[in-house]
This record gives sequence, structure tokens and C-alpha cells, in this order.
Amino acid sequence: MASSHREPGVARRWLRLPPWLVADLVWALAIGLLGLGLRIACAREFVAHPLGQAPWIDEQAYWERALTILGGGWLPQRPFYQDPLYPYLLAALMAIVGTELATVRLSLACLGALTPVWVFWAGRIGLGRAEGVVAGLAVALYGPLIFTDATLEKEGIGATAAALAIGLTAWSWGQRRAWPALVAGWAWGLVTLLRANALIVAPLGAIWWLVCSRGRPGGRGMVRAAAFLGGFALVIAPVTLINAMVSSPPEFLLTTWQAGANFYIGNGPEASGTYAEIPNVRSHPFFEADDFAAEARRRAGRPLTLGQTSRYWFRAGLDRWTSAPAASLRLVARKIALLANDYEVADNQNHAFVRVVAVPALGWGIVSFGWLTPWAVAGLRRPDRSPFWWFLVLTTVAGLGSTVAFFVVGRYRLPWVPGLALLGAAGAVDLARRFRSRDWRGFALSVVLMAPVAVLAWTPTAIPVEDRWGLGLRRLALASMRTDQLDRAIDALDDARALGSRPTAHLATMLAVGPEHDLVARHVDEVRRSGLGQELRLARLLRQIPEGRAEARRLLDAALRDVPSDPRARAELGAWWLGELQHADPRRRAAEELARAARGPDGDASAAILLALLTSDPSPLNRPADDNLARRSARWRIAWAILDDRN
Repeated sequence: MASSHREPGVARRWLRLPPWLVADLVWALAIGLLGLGLRIACAREFVAHPLGQAPWIDEQAYWERALTILGGGWLPQRPFYQDPLYPYLLAALMAIVGTELATVRLSLACLGALTPVWVFWAGRIGLGRAEGVVAGLAVALYGPLIFTDATLEKEGIGATAAALAIGLTAWSWGQRRAWPALVAGWAWGLVTLLRANALIVAPLGAIWWLVCSRGRPGGRGMVRAAAFLGGFALVIAPVTLINAMVSSPPEFLLTTWQAGANFYIGNGPEASGTYAEIPNVRSHPFFEADDFAAEARRRAGRPLTLGQTSRYWFRAGLDRWTSAPAASLRLVARKIALLANDYEVADNQNHAFVRVVAVPALGWGIVSFGWLTPWAVAGLRRPDRSPFWWFLVLTTVAGLGSTVAFFVVGRYRLPWVPGLALLGAAGAVDLARRFRSRDWRGFALSVVLMAPVAVLAWTPTAIPVEDRWGLGLRRLALASMRTDQLDRAIDALDDARALGSRPTAHLATMLAVGPEHDLVARHVDEVRRSGLGQELRLARLLRQIPEGRAEARRLLDAALRDVPSDPRARAELGAWWLGELQHADPRRRAAEELARAARGPDGDASAAILLALLTSDPSPLNRPADDNLARRSARWRIAWAILDDRN
């Protein structure tokens, strides 16, 4: 009997954990499950939509390079142009889960759920449980990161690596030996191979170890600084060696030779603050590197190695500072405004467009950059300025600030979001504590400091050389064509034409030759074979291709002679005018036809959408309440989003 009573007590003693550890594990599990659930929900919606069923631009380059690595092509044919690590990580993932794109996207989303957990861990070690919880929840709910985690973009895994590196730095500070500093440096080296401007952490981290280790028991700041740099070198040295091996003649290229080109994009005469198109350089990863090299040779008038090419573009960017310093300073101010703003400057997939069109679950990602930055400023006033706090401030400010030296794209901020979230959590917790202790003076000062940053973050700003809705519609059209959803593609093409967006010129070229033209022509042949009663369907298809536009007009005119009040035929005629490039005033004629088609309770819903986009007037969208089909459609939501953005 005594034994039977003792056994449960022994079991309880073995299984009993400290309360603080139980609380940490519960919070880590809750944060991880929240992040995982949101990411899986969004990834599932994304892969079910045409936009998520093929890799886009940079995604395609990473995808094909990963397939090459899987096939045994481990070494590049020349020095790395883009940050080198991501294709290898992608290839490793594909070796485990397979090469089906949907599976890879879902797997990346699951990996992305580690980011908020590691942020919580870093905050718990370096700042406190409350700060760790707030930061972890913020990153779990951070909308742009939720979306990027389901894409084949290096910044998603870069944020995961950065969160791990921050956590390892916090952990290494509490250790007495030097080797944990090496581990932290190694982790930051991985981040550098995913986002090159993380290289700035190497000197800052070494300085931090030197300065903050003074007077610390077990000291040896010099040893820890050397270990931190040694960890960096362990990761970067193989890449430098590979660059020397595959270059002819051998050159010293630390990680890539893209820095000079990126510096020129952000500082040359064409610079706008974000990505800018450079004459004679195609803005696509399959061509950009070769075009920058060829253009540098042409301008220099002599052959250049790849290292010399990068230095050439650096000098060309610096020449702009010499020749136009005032304009360059204004450009820096512009880039700072873009960097601090809540708006996500898009370059590949557009987060806002995808949320409206394909992934409504992204609406659950309620945290964005504009929410983090004001709280991070409040975090700068945290009274407990521990060594880890100083590391966060130094690396996060320097990492985000280094983006200004080049150009601003929303996803470039993502690897620095874990640090920003931790600073924001420190600010939120500090403000709550000041309120609870009735430190009104300190509370008010923090709020005053937050106010201008909040204004900067949330002030609407015009994005230079970006047509996010037009580009999104063009990609929706292409994606729909790839999946043989031609009507959805035509709707997207018509909406882009109504916007008068820049990509419409590319659309015209695309439909003149190539697979898109052949797809439409095949459907035209199928409709012709189906017999009579398909005139409007045939006209809708024919007006997409150059050789069919005249016949489409004849078919529409004949239909309107028979039934002049037919709203669908009027809508098709209005859409025909949107694609007419020869007439003196095609948009006016389109507006007239679309207005007639959309008129009245039985008006054509497509005409109403096109008219609203054409005139920037939302009133055609205010259709009767029983028009449920139109109101539920993604196309209707896109139109409202575009008009809200414009107005």
C-alpha cells in the first residue's frame, strides 16, 4: 500500500515543471498555433487561385535554380548575382516534400510559423515575458509576412532566420563561454546570405560585444567579438570561395556582385525611391544581370569583370550625388518616407491586390508596418536599457536605414520586422507600466514622440512609377490564361484597359503573338464550330486579338441593329472601344457605350464596373441590393478597392 501511494508522488515530482516554464511553453504553443493557422489558411486560398498556381518573376528564378541544384548543378556558372542561400534552402525543402508548387508553398507557410515563436523566445530571454508575448503575437498577425511566407521569396525565410539570430544573440549574452557568440554570428551570417544588407550586423555586433562586455563577470569582450565575427566568416567564406572559383579571372566578391546595380537603381538619375527601370536593362531576374553587365561595358567602352561592373555602377550612383546633391538629398527624404510608411511597395506579387482578389484570409493579418513603428519609437524610451536592448536598437535601425542607401520595396523590410516588433513590444509594455504607475509625464512624452512617426506611417503617399492595380490585373489575366480560365482573364484585361494603366501596352503585345494569342485563337475556333447563337461570345473573344477586332465590331454592330437595347452587346461594344488605339477619342466613346449598358436596374454589371474604373466614379457600382452575384465577385471587390485607393 505504501508503495502504491508513493508511486504517484514520485511521478508528479518527475513531471512537475517550474510554473514560469509552463507559462512560457503555453504562450509559445499559443503563438505558434496562431501563426500556423493563419499561414496555412492563407496559403490554401493562395494555391487554389490562379495567382498562386505558378511562380512569378523572382519566384520563377528561385524555382528554376532550385531545380537545377536538385539535378546536381550545385555550383553556379558565374559569381552569385542575387543573395545565394535561398535557392539551396528551397532545393533542400523540395527534396523533402517534392516539387509540386502547392506543396512547397504550404510547407514554406508552415516554416514561417516558426518566426513568431522565435521572436517570443528572443523577447522572453532578452526583455521579459510580457514583451516576448506582445512581440510574438504581433509577428504572428503581421499581414505582409503571413503572405510572403506562402511565396517563394527569400524575405519570408529571411525573417525566420533573423528571428532565430536575435534569439541566439539574446541567449549567447547570458552564457559565460565565448562559443555561443560564434553561434550567434553564424546565424547572422545566414541572414546576410538571404538579405545582403544584414552584413552591417557584423561590425555592429562586434562593437556591441566589445563595449557591453566591459565590467561584466567573465568579461573577455575581445574574445566574444572575435567569435561573433568568426561565426559570420564561417558562413560567408564558402560563398566568397565559390565566387573566386567560378569567376574568370578569379575575383574577390564577398557575397554577390549585385550591390552596385542596386545602388544605381536607388541613386542614379532614374531613381524614384523604389525600383526604377534603367535604360537598356530589362527588369526581370532572367535578364537583369546580363543587361547590367552589358550596359556597363557599353558605357565604359571597355570589357569589365563582374566585380568591376559592380564598382562601375557604384561610381555611377555616386556621380549623381556629386552632380545633383540637392536632388539626391530630396531622394533620400523620399526613401525615408517610403520606408516608414505603412504602405507595402510591391514589386512581384502585390499583398493588397492578392488580399482582395485571391486570399480574403489575409484580412486576419491585422498588424502592419505602420502599427509597429510608432510603438518601436516608444520602445526607445524603455528605462531598462539592457545590453540586448542596445543590440536591438543598433541592428534594427541600421538594417532598416541601410535600405535607404539603395531603394525601398515593402518585402525588403521583412527581415527587420522581428527586431522592430521586439522594440514595439518594449514600447507597448513600457507605456502600460507608466500608465499603471501613473507616471503621466513619462507617458505623455512617449505619446508625443510616437505621434509624428504615426503621422508619417499613415499619411497616404504617392508611389513613384508604380501601377499596382494595373500590374495586378495584368498578372491576374496571365495567371487565368495559364489555367485556361479565359473569361476571368478577359475581365481582368478589360479592367486594366479601363484604368488606362501602363501595363496595357504589354497586354496588346502579349495578345498579338505567343501562347496567349494562340489560346484565344483556339477558343475562337471552338466557338465558330459550335454554330449559331454565339455571336456575342465570339465577339468577346475576337476583340482580344489584333486580327479579330474588325470582325468583332461587325458582330456587335449587327447584334445592336437587331436589339438596340441589349445591355450585354452595349457592354461588349464599350469594352471594344477600350482596346481601340487608332480612334481619336476611344475612351469617350467607351464611356458613352458603357453608360448606356449599365443604365437602369437591369443594366450590365460588367459595364458598371468598367464605367466606374474608367471615370473614377463609384456611383455605377451602387447597383440594386439584389444584385448578389456582382456584389460577391472578386471583380466587384477589386473595383471598390481601386476607387477607394484613387479617391
